[in-house]
Amino acid sequence: MSARSRLARAGVFLVLCVIGVSTVYPLIFMAFNSMRTTQAFEVNPFGLPTHVTTASYSALFSTVPFFASILHSLIVVVPAVVLATLASSLAAFVFTKVPVKLGNVLFWTMLMIMFMPGIVVLLPLYVEVARSGLANNFAPAILIYTAINIPYGTYLLRSNFRSIPDSVVEAARVDGASWLKVYWRVIMPIGKAGVITVGILTFLNIWNDLFISLVLLHAPNTEMVTPTLAELSGKYTSNIPVLMAGLLLGAMPTLLLYFATARVFIRGMLSGAVR
Repeated sequence: MSARSRLARAGVFLVLCVIGVSTVYPLIFMAFNSMRTTQAFEVNPFGLPTHVTTASYSALFSTVPFFASILHSLIVVVPAVVLATLASSLAAFVFTKVPVKLGNVLFWTMLMIMFMPGIVVLLPLYVEVARSGLANNFAPAILIYTAINIPYGTYLLRSNFRSIPDSVVEAARVDGASWLKVYWRVIMPIGKAGVITVGILTFLNIWNDLFISLVLLHAPNTEMVTPTLAELSGKYTSNIPVLMAGLLLGAMPTLLLYFATARVFIRGMLSGAVR
């Protein structure tokens, strides 16, 4: 290996290290400052905790229904992710493997929804939900989140399913398999990494959403975790350790999901699920 190649590799390694540190640093900052007192944070915001305390977590749980908001988010996010991922994979399969007339036209028409800001349709959706008497109900929120994320997931999975050879589908059709069996027994196992990747990204989109959850589920018995964290920034602006504790706990489900599926997530990205 030449000196120029070694220098280039070292430069790439340093850049990746900087990106990694900049990505992990916010989590470390939140973890350390959530275990400090307000006085210690005001003296040195970037210092290490000299005296570890859990007073911030106690204050968080005693004043805000944090665990309830986590449960509400899971009630909405889990079924919405499952429905959106299944619908996206089925739509991507139809647009790539099933001979449908005007398939590209239908795909690009559906894709136009991705370019529409969610805030534009938020007020009409709330008016319809309120008129039907389903305000502060989990079911409309699940269906709306599902519908909003289907175009995004279809776009990502379409590129993944297009990499699957058509000969595999044709062989299954020759053997007498229906289109539904081809989708479930051929396409889904082969494109499993891409489907899981889309599921993870959909989970992140819904879990971190603020506006839709704030408008549709604003009652205390239905409030999701992101609006609860937004309330923390207003109530505890002067008490940063409490805010850091809430932000850290709010990020834990997404971190656990990533660590549990990191290998499949990376494989899905490399296989063409995300371009």
